[in-house]
Amino acid sequence: MSTNTTARNYWLALAATYGLTLSVVAMAGWPWNLVIGGAFILFVVLLSLRYRQAGRKIQGRLGTAGPGVGFAGSILGAGALLVRGTPVAAWAGPLLGVIAFLGVFLYLQRFGRSHGQTSESAT
Repeated sequence: MSTNTTARNYWLALAATYGLTLSVVAMAGWPWNLVIGGAFILFVVLLSLRYRQAGRKIQGRLGTAGPGVGFAGSILGAGALLVRGTPVAAWAGPLLGVIAFLGVFLYLQRFGRSHGQTSESAT
């Protein structure tokens, strides 16, 4: 599998997990949103190990993102918490999930870096 395909698959799974987590937080009651949120965190850790994105190698530079990315993620998370338990949660939860999925995936496609390239594929 080429490096671009591997990175795209990794970013696709990360974005889908974030979007699904927001949907579950908005729609599920306690304690299910905590249980499923913990399962998704475990999934992301296992996924990063599978795609060799977690390891002991120290990067030459820090991965940075614009402050707008963190702000947008916080707004979507706060929106999921605010609609939880309301009558609009049935449609707003999945809508927030889709918006989060598309936003995160498009951002990673444009600005994301995939680590673990060998010296042959880097040249």
